[in-house]
Amino acid sequence: MKGLLLKDFCILKKQIKLMVVFVIFYAIWAVAAKMPTMMGTMVILLSIMMPISSMSYDEAGQWYRYAFSLPIPRRTLVLSKYVLGFLVSLGGLVVSAIGNIIILALTNGENALESWLTIIGFLELGVIFLSIIIPILFKYGVEKGRLFIVVIAVIPSLLVALLGSTLKTSGTLMPSAELLQAILYSSPLFTLAIFLISFRISVGICRKKEY
Repeated sequence: MKGLLLKDFCILKKQIKLMVVFVIFYAIWAVAAKMPTMMGTMVILLSIMMPISSMSYDEAGQWYRYAFSLPIPRRTLVLSKYVLGFLVSLGGLVVSAIGNIIILALTNGENALESWLTIIGFLELGVIFLSIIIPILFKYGVEKGRLFIVVIAVIPSLLVALLGSTLKTSGTLMPSAELLQAILYSSPLFTLAIFLISFRISVGICRKKEY
């Protein structure tokens, strides 16, 4: 497991360096715009894309054909991708939290609660996105899976925008802040359950698939 993770981090070394540049850029932008959520959400979004990039490199280099010939259980190979996703998401959360604290201090704590809830919400959405897309990539490969990535990323955003516009036009009251907070506080267990179910599905796919 350790070797598999080291392999992934070595492959993603350039992306990690590029991510640092983006973090600095969005941190400056967030301070200038007085929007502390900006940096946090972008860091998390960039973080969750890293496991997908890792799988793309693996497929391009025909890594799975070689790896599955080794005395390594397929379950372990699949688990390494989920551990990678967990680690980079956790890293994104830590960086976002530190950046958020600094930015809130510089902006006199404006919209503090909103910024923390937004970061947590984006983290959970990111983990759910990974949980959906990783089994698809194992099943169909990265090239065919790109269409699913676009669909999964775009359609929910369009539906949320359409729903918000419809509610505003019809005069329907939006959910209260208390209700939204309750959903966010109770959602980690739901997110974890989806993550574990996704792992079991991916293991089942890889056990049946021939590379």
